[in-house]
Formats: sequence, C-alpha cells, structure tokens
Amino acid sequence: MTEELPEVPGFRYVRPLGKNVHLYRGADGDAAVKLLVDSPRVNEIRTVAELRHPGIVPVHRAGRTRAGLPYLVMRYFPNGDLAAAAPLPFGRVVEIGADVADALHAAHQAGVIHRDVKPANVLLGDRGQVYLTDFGTIGRDRLPWTAPEVISSGSHGVRADVFSLGATVWHLLAGHSPFVVPRGDNTRTAIEQRILLGRPSGRVPQPLEGLLRQAMAADPAARPASAGEFARRLREIHDESAPTTGLEAVVVPADPPARRKPRWPLYAGAAGVAAGVVVTSALLMRDNGSLPAQVGAQPPNVSTTQSGTSDKPFVTATRVNPQTLRFTWTYEGARSGDKFVWRTNDELKTGTVDVASIELSASGTLCVEVRVVRADGSNANDQTWSPEGCGF
Repeated sequence: MTEELPEVPGFRYVRPLGKNVHLYRGADGDAAVKLLVDSPRVNEIRTVAELRHPGIVPVHRAGRTRAGLPYLVMRYFPNGDLAAAAPLPFGRVVEIGADVADALHAAHQAGVIHRDVKPANVLLGDRGQVYLTDFGTIGRDRLPWTAPEVISSGSHGVRADVFSLGATVWHLLAGHSPFVVPRGDNTRTAIEQRILLGRPSGRVPQPLEGLLRQAMAADPAARPASAGEFARRLREIHDESAPTTGLEAVVVPADPPARRKPRWPLYAGAAGVAAGVVVTSALLMRDNGSLPAQVGAQPPNVSTTQSGTSDKPFVTATRVNPQTLRFTWTYEGARSGDKFVWRTNDELKTGTVDVASIELSASGTLCVEVRVVRADGSNANDQTWSPEGCGF
C-alpha cells in the first residue's frame, strides 16, 4: 500500500476500485474510500460528509492522509453503476431520473453543487435503488455531461447540475450521451460545439424528449429552475404515460457520419467506482416489479449498427463488461483457412486473426472494420473493408 493511501481505523486496505477510490475491509463489512485529490473546498467536504438522504451514498467518516489529502469513507456498492446498464425501459428511466433529481435537490438545499452528475456516479443498490455519489469534485474533463457555461466560463451552479442530469437521463434511454454521435465525429471539439449550441444527437420518446431538451438548453435560464422541479415534472410524465412504459427508445443520429479520412478518435468516458462489475437486469427492477419489455428492442448489451454485403463481413458488437467489447462477424462464402484483418475506426488498434471474433478494451463507443484475407490469395487485390460494427 502506498504512502498516500489513508490509514482508516478499523479497516484494512484491500484493492483499488477506480481512480482515487479504494476498497477497505472492516469487521462490519466493506467500505469505499474516496481520495479527494481534486477538491480543495474544505467546508464543502464537511457538508458532503454530513449529507443524509435516501438517494445519496452515505459517508461514514471523513479524514486526511498523512500528507494532508482529504478522504471520505463511504458505503461500498458491489453492484456497480449505471454507465453500462443503458438502454433501459422508459418507465424505469423516468423513475431513476426522478429519484436522482430528489437526491440532487437535497444536496443543493444543503449548499452543495455536485459538478459531476453522470451515469457512472449513480450507483445501484441490492434491490434496485439508486444512489448519487462523488459530490463536489473538480475535474479537468467532464465531457460529454458538462453544461455549456462550465465549458465557456467554468461556472458551476444548480442549473449546470440540472443540465448534466438531463444528459444522464437521455443516456439511460438511448444508450449513449446525447452529445455523442454513433459513428460520427466525436472529437472533443465536436462534442463541445454540440453542447454549446444545445444540439443533442438523436431522439428519445415523447413526452420525455421535450423536458430533457429543456434541461439541456444552452441558456441556463431556459432550464428547470431546480432539480426538485425536474423531479416533479418527471413524475408527472411517469403518471401520464404509465400504460405505455414499454416504449422503445428510438435513437436517430442527428449529425451525418464522419468522413472516412481523417479518422477521429472517439471520446470515451471514465469508468465508475465499480466499473468492473456487470449490472444485472434483476437489480434494475423494483422490489416487487419487473422490467417492461422494450418493443422491438435488442438486448441492451448488443449493438448492431451496420449490415454487410454478401461478400463483406457483417460485424456486430456485444458489451462483455463495462471495460470490454466483443466484436464478431459473419459473411457468405467462408472458406477454411481464411484470415481476418481488423482495425478500429480511430486506427489506433489493428491486427490479424484466424477466428471471426475479437475482444477489445473499450469503456465507451468503439467501431471496428474487418477485411477477409483468403488463404489461396484469390482476393489479394481487394483492399476494401466491411461496414463498421459499433459497440456503445
């Protein structure tokens, strides 16, 4: 254990959980210890530690390391976060959004601005409850959840948190951030431009889309005035649309696909506290409820984004866990001895395999193209690639 890790009375160090978060074990169970390396606001740290709300991760104690770095000892959630759980059914998303908004409103009333609301900071309890965590940290990179005023002037406030919550709810419906375009230009500049212009990508079911677009308005004054108001309006939508909570989230890219050259690196969000844990659908149910089926929807961990031609591979992607995507492909005319050259759409990774499947590390969106190499060399002059298969 390194010197900068805290010595917590009654607990022993076990292992890291994520960036600046570590698992400790005590006589009464496990705890997550968060090092607040990006948060110099001492008074706010104390207030965060004292927050008490059913939807906020409870803090057991606060302290400082020998080097003076503040830390919080919090309840540990082995079931992970919601970053890799999307897309979820309409009704469940509205419930989650309202519950998180309640927790956020309680923090605001206590004088705490969250500054980093996103799916990875919503943790999942044993019975499907959701808990907001990671309050008050100052980060260098909060894309694609950051409000435009934070990008332009560094101004954090209640309505900036409402913006981030609106983007989080959209993600839970669509399976990706509203400011990330699948197979599009997702450079930092492109994402910031969409945020600054208030241009979410795609569509989600009405009547929720109107509220979410308002929450993500470029002008803070056009957004709901508080997280409490946002929660109230979400519950009104839930009550009015209760008979149709099986609505499918329809996502239509709003921007044209990026040009083949140059290829742009994809933005990938940071992993959550327990990003290595697969969130099971059973935990996303209420205590006495079940998940409504999404009409015509694919399983949430499968993304088929392109169709192949008769002689080009058809590539599909399956999320194995929050950090790994598995790409597989099929094609007509397969022959014994065929090999496959693959490359990612950012051209940072490439390789050759003799089986029609690869697994790649990716916590965000990643697309892969494949080219068949015949054993007899009959297609040696064919350098064209399959359509992209993308995982989210």
